[in-house]
Amino acid sequence: MTPPAPIESVRWRPWRIPLRDALATGAGGLTVREGLVARIETAEGASGLGECAPLPGEGLAVSALGDRMAELARSLVGTAPAEAWANLPADGRIPGADVALETALAGLLAAACGVPLGHWLAGRAGLPPPAPGPVPVNALLGAPSPQEVAREAADALARGFRVVKVKVGRDHALDGERLKAVRAAIGPGPEVRIDANGAWSEAEALTALAAHAAHDIALCEQPVSPGPDAPARLARVRAASPIPIAADESCASLADLRALLDAGAVDAVVVKPLRTGLREALGMITEASARDLPCILTTTFDTGIGTSLALHLAALLPEPRPACGLATLPLLAGDIARGFPAPEAGALPLPAAPGLGVTLDDAALDRFAAGPWEGVPA
Repeated sequence: MTPPAPIESVRWRPWRIPLRDALATGAGGLTVREGLVARIETAEGASGLGECAPLPGEGLAVSALGDRMAELARSLVGTAPAEAWANLPADGRIPGADVALETALAGLLAAACGVPLGHWLAGRAGLPPPAPGPVPVNALLGAPSPQEVAREAADALARGFRVVKVKVGRDHALDGERLKAVRAAIGPGPEVRIDANGAWSEAEALTALAAHAAHDIALCEQPVSPGPDAPARLARVRAASPIPIAADESCASLADLRALLDAGAVDAVVVKPLRTGLREALGMITEASARDLPCILTTTFDTGIGTSLALHLAALLPEPRPACGLATLPLLAGDIARGFPAPEAGALPLPAAPGLGVTLDDAALDRFAAGPWEGVPA
């Protein structure tokens, strides 16, 4: 394959997409997602897409992401994509911005090689090529009342999901009723996970986990808040918990993952590529696989661009892959990408097209745009 021509332009545009329904979590409510879409184009017209969309509370304003994008873009224009990939800063970066350009460059290079992004990333990390089977995914249940969450659970079961995740953490007694209703709606076979988003103290976590174990809970994500001492607190909770423990907010880097493993704090970790960055997520998957730790890829309620990145990374997980949190696109009021597959029987087929596997829907972007295109050169 002829290598791509030098990068001619780097452009980005802000977008704002509401959720169809407000999502209540242990960390608060979520009603809208905001971010930037990035497009890198070469002198021969090849292009790559990426996005960045930090969650509320992460301290990254969209305007600051644009400033970071401009800073990096100036160093990319005129260079070969492979050189740009190699020279992207590895330290001191802002993952909430840099991941957009990481994704666009990696997708561009994978397409130039004629392979899906997951295969290209496997080669970079020295991992086996992705197994051909689909990636199992979980349904996310966030309704506040037992009756509503039971309906969500029954609908997920009817659509073929065999794993559901229930947001908990705001009201211990109500959560118990909601979990009881979910288990009654789906029966004893399907897997139920819970996600507290760090809402509990250690004592509250142990009380809740002891009570919720009655509903045959397979995993609890982030029972206590993140922070420098989170590995020790998670380790204490895990030692006394009847439910296996996963870290989510406390696992935002390879260093975090190693600290959790060294502390004996987790039975699994959750990796969110739009939070960690692409290359950091790849390193985390590689480390987790080497140490036989289950790794769950999830979105941060991304568009089809970020969700595609997470799917390609989930494809690198060793079989049997755990159900990943990649069925979140329907939660958004729309999408700015075309081509992302719909779940089939609770799983997502692997992308077969070269590169990232989705294209930009310009009309949809115009509808959800929060500002004009900017770029280098201007």
